[in-house]
Amino acid sequence: MKHTSMILLTAMLIAALMIFGCANANSVKEAGFRNDPGTEGKQRGKLEAGDDVSQNDISDERYNMQITDGKLGGVTPFENIPADEDRQIKDMKTILQEKMSKDYPEGQTKRDAHPKNLGCLQAEFIVEPDIPAELKVGLFAFPQTYPAWVRISSASGKIQSDKVKDLRGIGIKIMGVRGERYKTQNEEKETQDFILVSYPTMPLGTVNLFHDAVYYSIEWSPLVFFARLVVTGNFHIINELRKMRQNQTSPLDIRYWSTTPYLYGTDLVVKYSIIPTSNIKSVLPSKLTDHYLTDNMEKHLAEHEASFDFMIQRQKDPDRMPVEDAGVEWSEKESPFIKVASLRIPIQVFRTRERAELAEDLSFSPAHSLIEHRPIGGINRARVDIYRFLSEFRHKQNNKPLIEPRR
Repeated sequence: MKHTSMILLTAMLIAALMIFGCANANSVKEAGFRNDPGTEGKQRGKLEAGDDVSQNDISDERYNMQITDGKLGGVTPFENIPADEDRQIKDMKTILQEKMSKDYPEGQTKRDAHPKNLGCLQAEFIVEPDIPAELKVGLFAFPQTYPAWVRISSASGKIQSDKVKDLRGIGIKIMGVRGERYKTQNEEKETQDFILVSYPTMPLGTVNLFHDAVYYSIEWSPLVFFARLVVTGNFHIINELRKMRQNQTSPLDIRYWSTTPYLYGTDLVVKYSIIPTSNIKSVLPSKLTDHYLTDNMEKHLAEHEASFDFMIQRQKDPDRMPVEDAGVEWSEKESPFIKVASLRIPIQVFRTRERAELAEDLSFSPAHSLIEHRPIGGINRARVDIYRFLSEFRHKQNNKPLIEPRR
């Protein structure tokens, strides 16, 4: 019994680690613990332009600007950066890249996280006309309907059966979004990405916790990290990692949260959530299959559209609603979510070769953003840097360009 419990705990931690990296790639036709923490490994492959897309120069140093005025991409007044954070982020980049190099042969490198695509869906993002005046900012300044791509995935770092309990992720890429861009590691010119998962918090909610998880779990063993959580009084994190993994009826039936905070304008901090509003709901099969989640989505979208309310939650108290710890849930009683837009997913056929390729190649990052909605907080600072670094590595390994969808 004890052996089985430890196996489950190990699986939970590995799944939780994979939440950290959401889909990184390009788009195609349809659209000191270490001796040398600064070593980033060799990057191979030649980038070439794809079909019907715009190519971006991933070596452009403009996207590596270290600006500190809080406008283009530097530190905001809401953030507090630990002295050792930069080293920890560099350390994670090295460890994760080395793991990818070991896990995949050149030319077949998968995402470091969320590699299993459950569905790549065409969608519309509809900004509401009657939101409060103070929330009419950036993307939400005027009522408008934008084209979007939605990639739904499982969080585990390995492609596995839908029968296995897991966290699910949804990446929303809104296109045709014009305005001043967030400049740090943002190679896309007219997109706004929102990345959410099916749990309200990220239990490993600080860069320090995530660094320890990556280091001890990959360089040693997940059990070593679990032991470290116990001795440091963080046993509650293990319980959160257990609760976040579930067997859902369908990815179209469940709620998702950003878990991390974002700026909204210049003086407001928010988190995001999407809540399903579809007229129908799928049923959990009596016998789960390897692809039942995609099967249920296919049945749903064959005859009915799907929809979600896109909501924001305002930070009311910096102490109870911290920016630097994504493991703390912001109270909905103290700050209820407010609807600002709708996500509409029309009837469609999505189980095609073209959609599978698009799902593999689309890139999602908190950095793909207008300046008004820029990512903040430690986990987001790490994600912005690590996502771009691993995405470049993956593209070069696979000899693919880093490109942006245009619709």
